[in-house]
Amino acid sequence: QEHEQQSESMMSTIDPNAELFDQQIGQSPKKPPSSPPPALDETNNSPATESSGGGGTLHLSVTDPQQIGEGRNAHTFYRIDVRPNQYADTIASVRRRYSDFRWLFQRLHDERPGAIIPIIPHTKAFQIEKRLSEELIEERRVSCETFLRRVQIHPELEGAPSISAFFSPDAEVFEQAKKDHPETTEGLLSEDGAASTAKEKVKHFFVKAGIKAKVARGHDLEETPDAAQVDEVEQYLSTLETHVKGLAKATLYLVDVSKETSTNMHELGQSLFGLHQTYDPDAATSDDENDNNNNVNSTAKSKNPSLKTISNIFASLSAINKVKYDDNYAKVSKPIHDIQDNIKAARLALKRRKDHAITYNTFLQQIKNRQGALEKLNHKNATSPQPTTENQIVNTQQLLDESNKAAKLALAALEKVTQRVFREMDRFKHDVDAQLRLLYVNHARVQVDYSRQLEFEWNKLLPNGGGDGMNGRVGGVDDGVLSKEAEMLMI
Repeated sequence: QEHEQQSESMMSTIDPNAELFDQQIGQSPKKPPSSPPPALDETNNSPATESSGGGGTLHLSVTDPQQIGEGRNAHTFYRIDVRPNQYADTIASVRRRYSDFRWLFQRLHDERPGAIIPIIPHTKAFQIEKRLSEELIEERRVSCETFLRRVQIHPELEGAPSISAFFSPDAEVFEQAKKDHPETTEGLLSEDGAASTAKEKVKHFFVKAGIKAKVARGHDLEETPDAAQVDEVEQYLSTLETHVKGLAKATLYLVDVSKETSTNMHELGQSLFGLHQTYDPDAATSDDENDNNNNVNSTAKSKNPSLKTISNIFASLSAINKVKYDDNYAKVSKPIHDIQDNIKAARLALKRRKDHAITYNTFLQQIKNRQGALEKLNHKNATSPQPTTENQIVNTQQLLDESNKAAKLALAALEKVTQRVFREMDRFKHDVDAQLRLLYVNHARVQVDYSRQLEFEWNKLLPNGGGDGMNGRVGGVDDGVLSKEAEMLMI
């Protein structure tokens, strides 16, 4: 709320020429989105219900990458435009670096632990030339735009403070947010939400390290009553990951076949055309006719198409297979990679839940340790009372009370995260099922559409075009006419 109020108060005085903000001339500044709006309901094209996020729908786009600096200091800013809809004027724009998107990804995990945050595919680029290449910049632009649009409609991320800061047109607001939260860290809970002394932080660290070591050795954590349901979620993800891995391997192989076929047919067409140039029987027959008009055999022509015609047909087949591969890549390969990324995102959500379980167990262990220390001090004080021992008992009792309160807070946080995970997994299962169905329906459509074009080209090699049943038209393709994409590729 503080971020939103600060952004709103500064909008009227913002400099239109500021480096990280672009505002259209003649428009009054408007507030950027502080929370993700809902998705549109596909059946009636109306805003989804409150469970999907509430509020109006905004259109986000990431465009206009600009490189700033030179050498190792070079980096790229991307422009983010916010519009009421796809065709409306821009109401606000900000410029952000790729690392800023990564920061938002990490902050959303901290602010909404247990939520399935969309993955930003990360391509590491150690060399400056690679980091500033147009191919990598475009790849990141597309990834960042997809990430923002998915975050925008995510029902669990509504009102996240980092979203408000990320879209703030005031550079100082955003930079301050990054300074306040430079990286993902786990806070140490106590009565006021943080450990009171550095000494206690160190103790807490070693206790937590001990809990993690026990977990690594196979020891079970002290869990909530929902632990069995969490185990079912983990088993589902493991099974899903195994099956999707097999699906991806087989499906991507089928997609890549078109690319390899296109390459091979292109090479075949080139070789056949080369052979045609070395010997053209039609031209040779014409010469023989001029020399000896009475030679009947020399004037006989083959019923089969010439090598030149065959080479042209293979060029057409190569072009069709290449366009088929591109279509398959967009409609099949990318979606199946998205499903794999979504599984990774779901695992990260479960990991956040496990981190909270470890934190809760850390405080439980801390309680046991302090209870044991208190018992020893009470026994020591009973046998030989001393003022120093009594002071230690008072201090230990205070620390024990803090641990009890912290454990209650940690348990409440764990239960909250657990319920968020369950809500997310219900949506996740439905989405994965819908994605897989659509993926293979699209794959079938591509196969049918291009099989007709390929069949039409193959039939040109056969006598009478493969029979009289063709009627000059196959699969909606006119006689002798390729699809526009294939025709352009041939040229």
